[in-house]
Amino acid sequence: MPLPSPNLDDRSFQSLVDDTKRMIGLRCPEWTDHNVSDPGITLLELFAYLTETMLFRMNQVPEKNHIRFLDMLGVRLEPAEAATTDLRFRLSRWIEDEEGAEENEVQLKGGQTAAATVRTETEDAIEFVTDRDLRMVRPKLRHAFALPRREAGTGEREAADARTFDLPSEPSESNIAFPVFSATPGQGDCFYLGFENDVSGNVVQIYAECLTAAATGLNESYPAQIWEIWHGASASWRPLEVTEDRTYGFNRTGYVELAMPDGMVDSQVAGVKAYWLRVRYTTLAADLPPRGPEQKGPDPYQKPPEVTYLAARTVGGTVSSTQCSVVRNEPLGISDGIPGQTFTVKYPPTLALREADTVLVGALGDAPDDMDGWIPWKRVQDFSESAAGDRHFTYDELTGAIAFGPVLRNPDGTTTQYGAIPEQGLIVGMSSYRTGGGVHGNVRENKVTVLKGSYPYISGVSNPRPAIGGRDQETLDHAIMRAKEILKIRNRAVTSDDFEFLAQKASGSVGRARCIQPLQHPADSRQNLPNPGTVRMLIVPALGRNIEVPRPEHLQVSEKTIEEVLAYLDQHRLLTTIVEVAEPEYVFVSLDIRLVADPRANAEEVSARVRERLNYFLHPLYGGPAGEGWPFRRSLTLADIYAQIGSVRGVAFLLDAKIFVSRLVNRDEGLLGPEEQASNEQGVRLGEGELFCTRQHTIRVVPITSVGNDEYTPLNGSGV
Repeated sequence: MPLPSPNLDDRSFQSLVDDTKRMIGLRCPEWTDHNVSDPGITLLELFAYLTETMLFRMNQVPEKNHIRFLDMLGVRLEPAEAATTDLRFRLSRWIEDEEGAEENEVQLKGGQTAAATVRTETEDAIEFVTDRDLRMVRPKLRHAFALPRREAGTGEREAADARTFDLPSEPSESNIAFPVFSATPGQGDCFYLGFENDVSGNVVQIYAECLTAAATGLNESYPAQIWEIWHGASASWRPLEVTEDRTYGFNRTGYVELAMPDGMVDSQVAGVKAYWLRVRYTTLAADLPPRGPEQKGPDPYQKPPEVTYLAARTVGGTVSSTQCSVVRNEPLGISDGIPGQTFTVKYPPTLALREADTVLVGALGDAPDDMDGWIPWKRVQDFSESAAGDRHFTYDELTGAIAFGPVLRNPDGTTTQYGAIPEQGLIVGMSSYRTGGGVHGNVRENKVTVLKGSYPYISGVSNPRPAIGGRDQETLDHAIMRAKEILKIRNRAVTSDDFEFLAQKASGSVGRARCIQPLQHPADSRQNLPNPGTVRMLIVPALGRNIEVPRPEHLQVSEKTIEEVLAYLDQHRLLTTIVEVAEPEYVFVSLDIRLVADPRANAEEVSARVRERLNYFLHPLYGGPAGEGWPFRRSLTLADIYAQIGSVRGVAFLLDAKIFVSRLVNRDEGLLGPEEQASNEQGVRLGEGELFCTRQHTIRVVPITSVGNDEYTPLNGSGV
């Protein structure tokens, strides 16, 4: 039970007036008119009102002390987090694979290239800035091999087992056709393309002249092949993003547009070292899941596709970006040489400082923002370990305050300087910092389409994926609640609560975290649990409330977030603990609802309110009975649905409901399997590591006059 907060003075306005009136007879007996119409009583009421205001302020002292104590414990409001996404730039002049094309290569500077959403009458433009440099280069396609399926996928290949395609220098009818797979394509046959140079982050078109309809059995709407690229860090082949395929599986002359990922590494295929990608023949549902209402997979080939000419060209590039505005070389003021001096940036609050964002100190140059040759200083959390000569400073993202070290007096009368102080007369400046952040930055895909500047040979920009990770600045009430967790001294990850608490602190892109504990004993029959000594963290990414129905791509955790969580937990875990970071197994729920609306209510509005209530109730981040995300391991029953719909304004009563569930069959492509109807009696039970997510719901409003008629047929075959 919490300690009661004392009320230092509980007198109200009326009690003050009554007490004063009772004193009139003692102090001024000749004053006999105590009615409210008397001017003297009016003055008494005025003073009572002012006194009550002072008492209210005085009663705030305990709350203020509470906040000050939290400040002494080091509790700080968490700053806003900026949303991140990829920006894809398009070139107005393609870079062909030909001599002299290096002159056409384009480079966009990181932190200096910006794009934004369209500004409207009601919404300001939301700006995104690139995180690093992007080089769009000449793609030197030099190697092409076909390898049968018997070869292992290790990245190392023997030249003797490969069929080599000698790339022609130009298209011609006399070019020899080359089958990209075996004569009778087999599962795992591959066609490899090797680049001489690194094309990381580039959008490359592979132009191919093909024999039309040479591949017998190929379904152009769903070819039985998948593009992959060699991933050096994991030593495995990873799916490659195909933005467009005009060859329809090498069955027609056209081009395949590929978005190359970052960090390409060279490897050996058929004894040749290059930057490799491949096309793999497959009909497996794990690679190419069934599509369409008939849930049909790709058809097998009887004969392979054949190509006569291949060429590559760069048409754009993709780079990561952050929703922010960058301020560079901002002068803050002149140092007076006194210890403990502070300066403030012009546009607080700011985002967290990067390594390149630091304080610079130097003499005034030709211009106020000329900071060439200035000395950089190092940011520290506090000055407890700073020596007198250390160029250290502290920084507060919320207020934008920069502080230099103080001088403290020792018991023997001497003083100790913590951290160096800029010399008197020198200019203190900030090399750069970023402003922005918030949930409004979580924009949908293809919304960032406006270039914020003139960039040579760039014709357009878009964001192929939705922006995620944006979060508003923490409120004071939330910080007070968080202090209770901090007081548990969770500087070591031991229990599951510790891991979940620290995982959410690791990155602003983490919306929820769930710790899956290892097996308790070998006889435990539960499936998909980590081995003893291994802790598995399930991460739900931070989503804005504007995303009512998350799609699979919204729920994917970025590699950057995974790396941040792993790095942070690695600092706090026990030495013998192995940490894994993954995503929950999402169970997507669709509901088929038939209800009767209040005759006085608008049926369409009632349907919209019911759909909105169900979307939020089943939301993985904002759903559940408490509105904090659907609880792990909690089942969904028909009673839950009845309770939610019955509380919606305008609903008279619910007639029928059906629950349908579906699961991901291809996580990389975000493809869902067929829907299955759940039992209305048992509902839907979640396994370890599973989590509900709302999907599209069918809401049908039935006129009350039709209830009980013969033409009315319940959804579940029985009346209600």
